[in-house]
Amino acid sequence: MNFEEHYGELTREIELNGIVPYANSMPIHKCFLGKKFQKVLKKKNINIEYFMNVCFETQQDFTEGELLTWSLQGEGMDVYAIECKKLFVKGKHFWVYCVGIIE
Repeated sequence: MNFEEHYGELTREIELNGIVPYANSMPIHKCFLGKKFQKVLKKKNINIEYFMNVCFETQQDFTEGELLTWSLQGEGMDVYAIECKKLFVKGKHFWVYCVGIIE
């Protein structure tokens, strides 16, 4: 599995609650999700098999535990905000939202 793989040119056609991200990882199987977050999902009875990381250049008004809508070319699906983190990469700040794809 290549964790560096992203949607590339299709990123412009992605929206998370109507906002186009800077980058979006491809779906990653939940076995790569930390045990801490797997326990949270199990406790909340949220059924996911895959998760993604959605990155923005500015902070968004999303909170952990919130249900969001992720769409690509108009096809939407529900996702669950697992974690929100501010990262500093190559001299620039990014806000990364880990979202689980709800089955």
